[in-house]
Amino acid sequence: MNKASVSTNRQVITFFILTYTLSWLLFFIGHKVQFMPVIMLGIWAPSLTSVGLTLYFFGKKGLSQMFGRFKRYKVKWYFWVLLLLLPVSIHFVGRSLWQLFYDGAINPFHLKPAYWLGAIIPSFLIAGFGEELGWRGFALPRLQRNFSPVKAAFILATVHLLWHLPTYWLGQGMHNVPFLFIIAFVFPWTFIFNWLYNKSGGSLIFAVGFHAISNASLSIIRFMPLDSEVPITPKLLTQLSLPANLSGPYLTVCGVYVLVALLVVFKGKFNAVNTDLP
Repeated sequence: MNKASVSTNRQVITFFILTYTLSWLLFFIGHKVQFMPVIMLGIWAPSLTSVGLTLYFFGKKGLSQMFGRFKRYKVKWYFWVLLLLLPVSIHFVGRSLWQLFYDGAINPFHLKPAYWLGAIIPSFLIAGFGEELGWRGFALPRLQRNFSPVKAAFILATVHLLWHLPTYWLGQGMHNVPFLFIIAFVFPWTFIFNWLYNKSGGSLIFAVGFHAISNASLSIIRFMPLDSEVPITPKLLTQLSLPANLSGPYLTVCGVYVLVALLVVFKGKFNAVNTDLP
C-alpha cells in the first residue's frame, strides 16, 4: 500500500472514530437532559467532523475546495430528474405492488404542496446538511481511493447504519421496523446514492439533496408502520418479524431498491467513481 493510500485510510478511520464519539456522546447527553438541540448537534456531527478534519489536514484552502463542490451543478439533466424523483418513485412502486398483492387495488393518495415543504425543509436542514458533508463529502472519496466501489459502498453502508444505533433509545431517527429489515433498505439505498453522487462528479448538491429527498419521501409516501403501531425501542434490534400488513409494504419497497441497485451496479458504469480530495 502506498503512502497516499495509508494517508487517506488514516483520514477516513479518524473521521469514523470522531463522528461516532461526538454523535453518541451528544445523543447520550441530550437524552439524559431531555434537550433536543444537543441531540440535533449529534446528528450534525458527521458534517461538523468532516469540516474540522478537512481544515486540519488541508487548511483553509482545502476547506474552500471542499465547499466548492457545492458549485458542481453542470450535470446531465436526467440525473437531476433521478435526484428529485427516484426515491419517491421507488417508494410508490413498492407500496403499489404490495397493495395490488394484498388489497387487490392501489389506494390513491393526495399530496399537498404544503405537506411536501413541511417534509423536505427539515430533511435538508437535518439529514442533508447535517450528515452528507461527512458520509459522501469526506468518507466516500477516500474509501473509493482505497477500495473497489462495491467494497466502499458496503463499508459506508455498514458504518452509516451502525451510527444510528443510539436512536433506538432516543425513540426517533430510525425506521420503526426490525433492524434486520433496515439492513435490506440501507445497503441498496447506499449503492444507488453512491452511484448518483459519482455520476454528478462529486457534487455536494447531490449528496445533500439525495439524502434530504429520500428522507422526505419516507413521509410523503408512507410504507412504514405508524408510530402508534410500532414504536421505536431497543426491542426492534432483536425482533425478527412484524405482521404481514405492517412488514409487507416496507419489504416490498426494499425489494424494489435491491432491483434498482443491481441495475446501477451492472448497467450504470458503477466503477466510474469520484475521488476528489479534499
